[in-house]
Amino acid sequence: MKIQPSAQRHSSSAIRATGIIALVCMALLFAALAASINTKPYMPPNVAQRYMEHWLIESSRQVAGEVRLKHVRAIEPFYLRRDYQPVWMDSFEITDAGRELLQALRETAADDWRNYGYELPVLEREASRLSNIPKQATAVDVLLTDAFVTYAKQVLNSELLPDLNEGDHPIRRVASSSQDRLTANGISEERIVELLHESINRGELEHLIEQLTPSHPGYLQLRNELNRYRDIANSGLWYPLPADLSLQPGERHRQVPQLRWMLSQYGDLKKGALAWLFAEDKTLTQAPLEGEAVDLSQPQFLFDDALQQAVSYFQQRHQLPADGLISAETLQTLNIPPYQIAQRIAHNMKRWRHLPEHLGQRYVMVNMADYRLQLVDGGSTELDMKVIIGNAQRRTPVMAQTISTLELAPTWSVPRRIAVTSLLPKIKRNPDYLREKGYQVIGRVDGVDKFISPDDINWSRLSANYFPYRLIQKAGDDNALGTIKFLFPNDRDIYLHDTSQPELFNLDKRALSSGCVRVEQPRLLAEKLLRGQQGWNRHAIDSAIEQTRTTRIRLQEQVPVYLMYWTTWVDDKGALQIRDDVYKRDLIAGLPPSNPEA
Repeated sequence: MKIQPSAQRHSSSAIRATGIIALVCMALLFAALAASINTKPYMPPNVAQRYMEHWLIESSRQVAGEVRLKHVRAIEPFYLRRDYQPVWMDSFEITDAGRELLQALRETAADDWRNYGYELPVLEREASRLSNIPKQATAVDVLLTDAFVTYAKQVLNSELLPDLNEGDHPIRRVASSSQDRLTANGISEERIVELLHESINRGELEHLIEQLTPSHPGYLQLRNELNRYRDIANSGLWYPLPADLSLQPGERHRQVPQLRWMLSQYGDLKKGALAWLFAEDKTLTQAPLEGEAVDLSQPQFLFDDALQQAVSYFQQRHQLPADGLISAETLQTLNIPPYQIAQRIAHNMKRWRHLPEHLGQRYVMVNMADYRLQLVDGGSTELDMKVIIGNAQRRTPVMAQTISTLELAPTWSVPRRIAVTSLLPKIKRNPDYLREKGYQVIGRVDGVDKFISPDDINWSRLSANYFPYRLIQKAGDDNALGTIKFLFPNDRDIYLHDTSQPELFNLDKRALSSGCVRVEQPRLLAEKLLRGQQGWNRHAIDSAIEQTRTTRIRLQEQVPVYLMYWTTWVDDKGALQIRDDVYKRDLIAGLPPSNPEA
């Protein structure tokens, strides 16, 4: 039977329509699948409320199965005011503010100085395995809020400034609002929770976390290095090199791949210009297993020029002789475990809390551990010079002050402790010592201060317990303060000054003074600080000094000065610098806490 053309046309149209419908359905199906993939799981408010109430009311002593909340009495009313809705969670994901808080907790606790009470192991565990389980997500939120209150109390009560009872730790204050500046004395958990509530209402939760954490570039650079060394420590690949390892250029050793791996992780072994184009040959950084037979003629076992250069970079960063050779001192430094370096980095990060948020357009920065002073202007280093700091018995304190006055050709009023401990023994040995060094003696006569001849004093009768005199050294070449001193207000009688012993700047270790900071180029520093001040150019400065004419000059523009102690910092080239802990202040890392959290 012959099919009519009209029937054929209807049949073809039906087939096309069916095909189109099928394509549309498939497109809709793929769109639905894509939408489901990109759609975040949602936690309904009533579900969040139910589990929040569970953790805060029924199970506050066993959050996530084991944590007893420290601040439940303060945070339960806080959650009640917000209908028990999460603070740090967006349904089942941690918010940006929550991640910032976690980072702050990690870097604060990383020095292991004390038990900080953040319950970080549980927090990290629960955060790492978050899934679409409301009970778990709300537990993380409650734990973060409890940890926040602990952390904020520590910051605002200055508990994060390690204090060795030196009285040298200024307080960093944090503003809670434009009307209110929080004091650092005993702020309560209720006030902190109120601060948290206010910040959420203003949409400034992330800003609050930032306020509680130093924002200086130096702090943030150390944060990156802290993460680097924690990653190395957690990699499971680090182990110390053999204690008897000795390498000369061109030699071969089975541990060379491990040395290469260590230096590449630390950032000392620079990658080649085309490293991005070729995959790294992992055999170069994989040490053989113990007892494994190896062919030392293979390239990975060669102590080559690139590796020697990397060792030299490592030595420079640690202020070791930069010869590129594996000396005993270099090997000992290489074998310091990365977790200990991470502890020191975290500890030094806390030292940034001594400083104000803005250091000033122009300031003087002294790093005692590096024995150096820098004059910084607009973020650029204008001067860089050596300094001499206090010895182990008379340590220079950490201090943030302002240079207000310069004194040219200064006299020196000798502090009593120096007079009786340092000068009195010299005077007893040599009766002419005072006259030779230009000292004058002042004593009380009939209730009036008068100059007394050293010859009229029986020095043998004097001691640390009985010394009724004051000593003043006249300006001149022998004056212990040298030609200039730089004054800033403090109750420790600390200042910057010149020295009559410039040869001491040739030493590498320069913890030699009685507490003040001696500067290598005092006249140049004075010239820079007096820049633009009428009548005080370099010629005028030199003239006053040469005439031993004691002159006080008040700076028209006072300059902040920071006496700091950093044993780790990141330099202008982005390299982590590490120095000896000359004052043994880093040793508190790892000690049992003196006031652990209950």
